[in-house]
Amino acid sequence: MPRLKRRSGSICQRKKYHSKRHRSQSVSDNCDSIFSESTAEPHVDHDYLSQAAQPSDHDYSALSAQPPDQDYSSQTLDHCCSTGQITTDIILSTETVPVENVTADFLVSESLSVSAEESENPLIKLQENLASLVCSPYTLTYNQQQHAIEIVEFYQREGATPSVKLCVVIKSDFQVDIYVHRTLVPLSNEFWSTLPRQISSAEDVCNLLAKLETYGVCVGNPDEEFHEITPIGCGLSHSASQEISAFREGDFGAVQGNLVYNSTIRSAKCDFLVLGARCVNCSGLRRLLRERKYRRDEQKKREVTMSSTYKHSDMTREILCKKLSMQKAHIKTLQTEVERLKREMNATIEKGIKLDDAQNHEMKDLMAVCQDDMEQEYPDPGCYQRLFWEQQKKYEKHGKHGMRWHPMMIKLCLYLKQKSSKAYEALRDSGFVQLPSMRTLYDYSHYIESRLGFQPDVAKMLKEECTKKDMYSAEHRSFVGVLFDEVKIKEDLVYDKHSGEIVGYVNLGEISNQLYELERVIQKKTPAVAKCILVIMVRGVTSDLKFPFAAFATVGITADFLYPIIWKAISILEVTLKLKVLFCTCDGASPNRRFFKLHATDGEPFTHKTVNPYDPTRHIYFISDVPHLIKTARNCFSNSYSHTKSRSLWKDGKDISWMHIVRLYEEHCEQNLYTPCPKLTRGHIDLTAFSRMKVSFAAQVFSATIANSLEMLYDESVEETVKFVRTMNKFFDCLNVRNPYEGRNKRNPDLNAYTNPEDERLHWLVNDFLEYFAQWKQTVDDRGEFSEAQKATMQLSHQTLTGLKMSALSITACVRFMLERGSQYILTSFFNQDPLEQHFGHYRHKVGSNNNPTVYEVKNILTQIRTVGAQALPSARGNCKRDENRRPRTLDHTPVPRRKPKK
Repeated sequence: MPRLKRRSGSICQRKKYHSKRHRSQSVSDNCDSIFSESTAEPHVDHDYLSQAAQPSDHDYSALSAQPPDQDYSSQTLDHCCSTGQITTDIILSTETVPVENVTADFLVSESLSVSAEESENPLIKLQENLASLVCSPYTLTYNQQQHAIEIVEFYQREGATPSVKLCVVIKSDFQVDIYVHRTLVPLSNEFWSTLPRQISSAEDVCNLLAKLETYGVCVGNPDEEFHEITPIGCGLSHSASQEISAFREGDFGAVQGNLVYNSTIRSAKCDFLVLGARCVNCSGLRRLLRERKYRRDEQKKREVTMSSTYKHSDMTREILCKKLSMQKAHIKTLQTEVERLKREMNATIEKGIKLDDAQNHEMKDLMAVCQDDMEQEYPDPGCYQRLFWEQQKKYEKHGKHGMRWHPMMIKLCLYLKQKSSKAYEALRDSGFVQLPSMRTLYDYSHYIESRLGFQPDVAKMLKEECTKKDMYSAEHRSFVGVLFDEVKIKEDLVYDKHSGEIVGYVNLGEISNQLYELERVIQKKTPAVAKCILVIMVRGVTSDLKFPFAAFATVGITADFLYPIIWKAISILEVTLKLKVLFCTCDGASPNRRFFKLHATDGEPFTHKTVNPYDPTRHIYFISDVPHLIKTARNCFSNSYSHTKSRSLWKDGKDISWMHIVRLYEEHCEQNLYTPCPKLTRGHIDLTAFSRMKVSFAAQVFSATIANSLEMLYDESVEETVKFVRTMNKFFDCLNVRNPYEGRNKRNPDLNAYTNPEDERLHWLVNDFLEYFAQWKQTVDDRGEFSEAQKATMQLSHQTLTGLKMSALSITACVRFMLERGSQYILTSFFNQDPLEQHFGHYRHKVGSNNNPTVYEVKNILTQIRTVGAQALPSARGNCKRDENRRPRTLDHTPVPRRKPKK
């Protein structure tokens, strides 16, 4: 690649080149002649030429000896290196000439003294014609030595040395060459696509210059972060090849709009003239530069970061202090980043994300395109996914004022709002999905007044719910059960602005309130603030009805106040709603046990049923909740020779000890890779106040897996423990059947649905199961050397034994009664109070962190849950497992009642 060398003197001497480089030499001379008459010592306007000796043109053999980098090799190149291109130097004098003084008259003055023969030259005539046409920012001159017209454009920078931006050279054969930053623009450039290669008139030159004004110089990659990768005059190449792929350009004082840069890294195939800011080749080079910079930064980090395998004992004090400071800085950085992300997340949740018009139209187009895919993926028109899709399309068509939401969408949105109002509002404001407004949901959730006690409007809602579930079509479908239990609440008084009442005092209904007030006045007590909420729920026997019927604020219900409340609920169900009450289920609390004893006749110490006064041909059965019985039985078992050691269970000469379970876990489960009891954990063994409440822990201890492992791994000393575990396991399986296919899926016949009144399991419950505890009591009574108190510790608690007997007799009678009345099958899990426990989970979840709510919050949540109905999924972290198999699969098109606007 030919170039001019700097020499002493007033003019720049040219080297003699081979004849094939004559063209490049003549072009260089053309450019040199612009300032060749300067009397001062000449110098090159790019000072980087003097930084190092340059190798000969097109000769990169001196670079091949340098070791390649990991991906690219940095090699010292000539500052104007450009593969396959011809370059030329523009020589400026040391006495800088301002751009505004470099006029066409000054530049042309050297060319006026021409011979008569030359005056007839058509190139001279073209130059004379262009003299009046070429104006700023271009400067016109005629190179007399090379017989070429040169049109030069300078970079306009205030207070800076002018430098040449580009040069248009029209040679004697009227061919045109363009040099940008001393590099010839190749014919492959898009700029030449519509221009002639030869100039025939001044008009062609004007057209070329006009098009040239629309193009800019490619800025390359002037980022300062890339400068340390490639010094000035160096190039980049792939490690597999010595071919130069990029180079760093020197200082041309370049200006591109608001961008001013002194150096840039260009691709070896840079187009130089582009319509935008950067050519395609330089844009592709940016990715390689970023990768190279990333690798260098990572290498620097690795030089500083201490290896985790470097032992502290091998470190000096200086290194230890350095590592400690690095870790502190890293922790501080992470903490700052976490706080920043928290702030951004909270701001996003509060403000939401809004779609602009373009995104909105794009979303509409996407929904139209995906309609066929949606129908193919969800062919059932009654599924939830199709409903949501159709509702979104309907909203886009009708808008918020003309939109009529589907009842299932209303219920779903009420459920989401009940979980978190802020989350629902953020989701709605984001614009990602269209949902009903908070004001619309308010009219649905406040259809009836939020009050405690029995309400006629609530009874009406219950009747509509029963009609919707087709409970009046057949006799067996109209049977229901009454579930009742208390939940702990926060003691608080709240002023209700809608009713003008102070909410939070004890409220037991009209009659009970009068009795309670009379008792308070007699005992001279102050009005009590409620501590508990008594909730009554109606549960279907052969339907999925789960309806919270009434609630009462109490300080701890007693049997005297519980009796009228329960019978009034039964009266409303039997007389007003025409439903048939079959059973009452509750836990084994002392007020509930006393409530059952109030129905005993002739001084009977035990009762599990009473005659229905509204239909003497039927009985109402009392059931102690089976999951609660499993927990109390496990608690008695866990205190046998362990924990509190309040019991020493014994039967037929052998101990029933919790230590057998502890021994099994510690010897065969805790440390072994293959354990015979995969579900048994330390949480099952070392019980806490919280783990004692988990039904799953109790059920997994009373399992066939535990019994089989004890029997296989130990001797006869654990025989009675094995029998006890097997008995409780079968009892729980028989009374906890959840769906018709559970027995088949788990290969456990005890989990099959009941279809025959003479089922073997029913006989086992009322005979073998109860006989087992009767024999246990008899063997303990026969040990005469112990006191009655000591004998009581050798058995389960009398409350647990009474509950087991009551549940076995009552559930067996209910199953036979329902099968005889025409029911196809019966699921015994419908007789426990799991739905009520899940309902309490909504109370705790509403106030956050599973805390106890106030009376005011409970009555509002109760109203919303009634409206939402089956859409209110129980908490995943609750004490009761979700029944996934009984979720509603069909859409309910019944309109949701809405509060009428006040006139």
